[in-house]
Amino acid sequence: MNQTLLVAIVAVGWAALGLRLYLLYRGRTSAATAWICASVAAFALAITLQIAFVHAALDSVTTLNTAGTLSNCATLLAAVTAQCALRSTVNPDVVVRPRLLWTVAAIVLMLVLFFTTPSNYAAKLASQDAPVQIPLVSAAAFVFVTGLAVLAVGLMRTAWAYRLIAERFSLRYGLLSFVLGAVCSFAYAVLRLTDMLTYQLGIDILWLRGNLLGKLFGLTTVLVLVGVLLPIAGARLGLDHLARWWRINRWYRSLHPLWKALHDEFPALTLDVPTGRNVSFRHPEHALYRRIIEIWDGRLRLRPHLDPSAAPGDGAAEAALIADGLRRRRNGVAPTDGRSAPDNRPDDPDAELDWLIAVSRALPR
Repeated sequence: MNQTLLVAIVAVGWAALGLRLYLLYRGRTSAATAWICASVAAFALAITLQIAFVHAALDSVTTLNTAGTLSNCATLLAAVTAQCALRSTVNPDVVVRPRLLWTVAAIVLMLVLFFTTPSNYAAKLASQDAPVQIPLVSAAAFVFVTGLAVLAVGLMRTAWAYRLIAERFSLRYGLLSFVLGAVCSFAYAVLRLTDMLTYQLGIDILWLRGNLLGKLFGLTTVLVLVGVLLPIAGARLGLDHLARWWRINRWYRSLHPLWKALHDEFPALTLDVPTGRNVSFRHPEHALYRRIIEIWDGRLRLRPHLDPSAAPGDGAAEAALIADGLRRRRNGVAPTDGRSAPDNRPDDPDAELDWLIAVSRALPR
């Protein structure tokens, strides 16, 4: 991975940790927030140890590949604390101790194996600038990729489940970035395990011996960083409000044909006629609710002109009923008391908007 980009990612990672700690200091305390801070700190440390001069400086005063091993330990810690953060957000009383214990056990085992078993790190280091590189093979590396694969699957499932219930735009897509980062992390673990096994068996898979794993590592790092920063930035940069306005504006515009048909017939429905088809950016919800109320008010005024023999139906039937009622009113057909007119309004309030949009889209132009 490009070292300049890596340094930039490290700087952003530590800045994200500083922001998280600031929010924690300002009183936004919760188990999830504390887990997030721990995860971001472990993630930033893991990436910092991958910087070439940091890696070389640490290895020069310790055993070779100490920096890489510690980076792997921090990566596992970042993954498990991220999963604890997501699970604690969904359920504050969730038990996360088993995941922590077996991850800590894997980290301890990695460190023991690193200091007590041999590796081919010297040969790996000598081939790092060659087109075909030698994979690092060690007992600690096997423990790392196995633990990473397991944690990646757990993080993937947890982040996806939380994404399905998240309401904020930036949080949903931040979690999606987390899911993609976990997928890439799992792929990295599987490919690295395959690389080590095939190397030991004397099988040459050249596409695994190039820069593929490094690029996959870089992509994983960027996706995880986006997942950390997007939920924070989205609320503060107005992305959540913009996304909410965009969604409500689509509903508002979809209701326009139905609203206009009723408004043209009953102009008194609206005290303040909108100047355009787009919803107010400052208060989009208010404008949408007002439009829904005006539509139902218009439908109520049209009720005496609706065909009393019509049967209740779906959105298309309601659209045809309203269009026929407008024609009957304009043609001077005598109104009724409205009691026999069909009432197609949904019983479920949550389905009301979808119903009105279906009616509006089916309304004859």
